[in-house]
Amino acid sequence: MNLYLPAAVLTAAALIQITLLPHTAVAGVHPDLVLLLAVAWSLLRGSTEGVVWGFFGGVLLDLFSAAPFGVFTLALMVTCFMSGLGESAVFRQNILLPLGATLGATLLFHVAALVLLRTLGWPVNWSRDLLRVIVPATLLNTALMPLVYAGARRLSRGSAHMG
Repeated sequence: MNLYLPAAVLTAAALIQITLLPHTAVAGVHPDLVLLLAVAWSLLRGSTEGVVWGFFGGVLLDLFSAAPFGVFTLALMVTCFMSGLGESAVFRQNILLPLGATLGATLLFHVAALVLLRTLGWPVNWSRDLLRVIVPATLLNTALMPLVYAGARRLSRGSAHMG
């Protein structure tokens, strides 16, 4: 796998996520573009490449976050590993796989990040975070995944021909 591809794509996505997307918040949350791209890649290419994308994306999220370094890296790597288990040539064309995976991946990512933060002594208000962040983010990410998945599929096909 060419490591320049995830580095370039996820750097651009992280910059868009932290600069532009907060201005497009829906129900108080904005899309998790890095998460969506990493999960889409995991579904298309499997857990091994997904974990690489999760690592790059998580490091970028950690660099731009006030949270302890490593929280988002670990949460995203675990999420991508689990999402990549759904990779199968049979299901790649079925839109239900990316939608269901996005629902589960967003929940897993946010809950894992909160568990890690709580473990590190940061205050976590579970009911507030669930209702105000996790549920709206899950719905928004799931709604946007068809667009992200289509783009990732084109990128995956293009990178397969180049490598």
